[in-house]
Amino acid sequence: MSVIVKGLITACHIAIFVYGFRLQRNDKELSDINTIGFSIYCSRGAALCLAFDMTLIMLPVCRKLITHLTKVYFLFLRRGQGTISEGSHSSLTRYHKYLAYHILAFLTIHVLGHCINFYKLEQLGQGKAISYHFGTWAGITGYWMLLLLGIMFVTAHRKIRKRSYEVFWYTHHLALLVMVLFAFHGYGCFVKTNSGQCRGYGSWRYVVLASVIYLTERILRSFESHQSIHLSSAIAHPGGAIELNFKQPSIQYRPGQHLYLNIPRLSRYEWHPFTITSSPIEQYISLNIRQDGDWTEQLGWILGYGPGTPRLETAQVVRDRSLLPLIKVDGPYGGPKDDVLNFDHAVLIGTGNGITTFSGILRHIWFRHQETQRSRLKSLDLYWVSRGADKLDWFQSLFSMEKTMELFRTGLIRIHIYFTSSKQTAADRSAIKRSLSLRLSKDTSHEPITPLPERPRLSVDVAHGRYSDDDEVHEEHEELLSPLDRPTGSDSLISLASIHSQPSHAKQPVHECAIDATTRSAENIEQGEPIIGPNNIHYGRPDFTSIFEGMKARLLQNHDSDGRAIKIGVFYCGSHSLGRTLARECSRFSTSRIHFVFSEE
Repeated sequence: MSVIVKGLITACHIAIFVYGFRLQRNDKELSDINTIGFSIYCSRGAALCLAFDMTLIMLPVCRKLITHLTKVYFLFLRRGQGTISEGSHSSLTRYHKYLAYHILAFLTIHVLGHCINFYKLEQLGQGKAISYHFGTWAGITGYWMLLLLGIMFVTAHRKIRKRSYEVFWYTHHLALLVMVLFAFHGYGCFVKTNSGQCRGYGSWRYVVLASVIYLTERILRSFESHQSIHLSSAIAHPGGAIELNFKQPSIQYRPGQHLYLNIPRLSRYEWHPFTITSSPIEQYISLNIRQDGDWTEQLGWILGYGPGTPRLETAQVVRDRSLLPLIKVDGPYGGPKDDVLNFDHAVLIGTGNGITTFSGILRHIWFRHQETQRSRLKSLDLYWVSRGADKLDWFQSLFSMEKTMELFRTGLIRIHIYFTSSKQTAADRSAIKRSLSLRLSKDTSHEPITPLPERPRLSVDVAHGRYSDDDEVHEEHEELLSPLDRPTGSDSLISLASIHSQPSHAKQPVHECAIDATTRSAENIEQGEPIIGPNNIHYGRPDFTSIFEGMKARLLQNHDSDGRAIKIGVFYCGSHSLGRTLARECSRFSTSRIHFVFSEE
């Protein structure tokens, strides 16, 4: 969420507050009630701001409406440009939360203002303050809204969402009752003219309109997602991840999008968001659910691989099909990321669970390569930043399927892993040791990799599919902690120079250094070098200033002087603090010869 947008929203609130303040103060027909003074002006101004917020806060969660609006926008105004921005779930959530903070602020002003108003009315001999609080329609509905909003604010805290997402899910639907109470809040008419007529602003109409739009969308989404779907397969992966594969021809998605999943056997009303990690070219849709919470752990149990079961060394298919539950899906939503292929070089950065956002695009690159489709992309760097190594098994299975392994084998991708915890636990050391023992040439759990010149069948091996998890949709990423630890040498990643989507026999201008890096990567993997090893695991916080500086110098040095500027796409999913840093660094290192384009999910 940009500073400019935040500034505009805040400016709108200030303008509306001042407008309501002055409207109340300058109305001569309200001179009697205005004897209360400053507090009545503030409560009226805050009431208008609350109506503004209550109207807008429902719209960011109307995902289907926003998806269609953004499609129209990009179709007519920005065809083929910036598709990364289409309905980003994280961005919409930030707008929603930012408006919620304004509701909290102006709700406080409104309540405190009325407390002073009621006290002064009692001093003026116009009734008891307690009767205004609990004996009037406005007071009763106001306190009910205060109670419901308080419950919603508390249960929306990140720690509660992570511990018990179900509590957040159910209590947040109290918003519908809040909207009803808000619409009738002014029915008792606290503000009256000198002649006794009610003086309202009619702002409740806009809240009702927004609520109708939201309810209409929810009804349409419920109608479209009512169909139950049979799972084609379920696979348990090392690290506790559960992969679900299913077919649904009506779902037309693009790489990087997500959908909402409902499993009636677990809960009839709960819907959880997960990234789609298969490629649109495949016949199956794949999701990954990492067991981290009550709902996900229950799914593991009904499939026979819940917490406490023996640790898996290889992926296991659920053989008993009677264990596979029926599912319902709603989507897809979010911004696709296939425009990563429109850059000369791509940098994918994920913190914690945010790295799953990019698993689908890597798989899509592999399929495009097999289809020999042309693309601009020459190389790609993948950065994963995590607090500790406890998720390394999950990451290894996420990016070590046979299809993406071929990208590593050809030297298409460089991978960087950073653990930011200041202390390395025994569990971390054990996870790293297990990952170092996984060697491609000795991996018997997957099919042999087909050499690049050949074109394997474009079908999904359900026993070795891709998967990904969103864990409450990108809002639970770890904070980055430890001091900077600059990696030594650029060979710690794997380069992507040969994954042009061109036929293997086509001539391609590849620099010698890129060829050498590609050859070294391919030879190391062929000789059994681990995909995740000492060369690409680092401790400490990544220094993206130095990383971008070195990347800029390297790309400019190897760039053909054809007059065209180099475009580097930096795609990020994770904590907002690091996102601000990356956006600043991209702007800083961009010149007329090289452009860093930043996109945040």
